Amino acid sequence: MSTIAIIVIAVVVIAVLFFVVRAATQRRRIARERERERRRAEAEGHASMAESHREKAGELRQAAENEEDRAGRHEERAAEVRPD
Repeated sequence: MSTIAIIVIAVVVIAVLFFVVRAATQRRRIARERERERRRAEAEGHASMAESHREKAGELRQAAENEEDRAGRHEERAAEVRPD
């Protein structure tokens, strides 16, 4: 084999390896970006759910206070009408 043929084969092999490595690197980069976006969306979903649960807890707290007030009024009324 001539020296020129060996050089041409080496250049072609290097070029092919370059394109393969470049494609693999690009695929990994895209996969990382997708994973990052997926995690960001998941985090936003969890934050939204946490906010919703806090709102619900506040509503339940208010409802519990209202029920406690009603129970107190019933106890007062029971004390008023209870025969001695």
